Amino acid sequence: MTAGVLILVLGAWFLYTSKSPTLSEQESSFAQDGAVIKDNPGFKPGVWFLSYEEPGSPGLSVELNLNSVEASRISLSQGERVRVEGILYGNVVSVRSITSLSIETGMPIKLYFYNPALDQGPGGVQCSRNGLVAVERVIPKTQTPLTDAVKLLLRGEISDSERASGIQSEFPLPGLTLTSAAITDGVATLTLRDPQHKTVGGSCRVGILWAQISETAKQFATVKSVRFLPEELFQP
Repeated sequence: MTAGVLILVLGAWFLYTSKSPTLSEQESSFAQDGAVIKDNPGFKPGVWFLSYEEPGSPGLSVELNLNSVEASRISLSQGERVRVEGILYGNVVSVRSITSLSIETGMPIKLYFYNPALDQGPGGVQCSRNGLVAVERVIPKTQTPLTDAVKLLLRGEISDSERASGIQSEFPLPGLTLTSAAITDGVATLTLRDPQHKTVGGSCRVGILWAQISETAKQFATVKSVRFLPEELFQP
């Protein structure tokens, strides 16, 4: 093979491999709460699916591959609320763990969202805590309920029925994540990362964002007040 032909072959191989996605590029981590369903009309028979919602995308579903040792031990019931974690490939999740979110096995918590219709006064919306609305969720039993509750709040997952009742939230905010949570002498210190500065703005907006997180944190008996770090967060 001449040098010119070899270069052409190598070039073609490079273009092919650079354009063809690898397995790792097609995979992504998956962690969602939802209801498990099986043998529903329109779904593959004899296979469990997870029906779940994402902000702006209700009615999603993925097939569950339960071949792992851990998942094979799970006994599922039609319509049961669960949390599924694993690897998503296409529309199939290779399940690593399934945790029941029933009241009997989970931990009920409250997330505070906002309903402007409950916060009206002279001139319109008052931007007060009167508009906060607690919605109930069940999370897996955990040693870090404060962290888990705030992280779930920041995901901004509101059901269709809750949204229809007027409940809303600006969460999730692009890039905003909770990096640590600690409670000392009744003060919950929440450290967040906000690389796109999405927590700053008008005083009305900032106050509501602050209040949602603060009230969600203060549902726990050990939390009397909330402090945010860095201090530049939630500035008008």
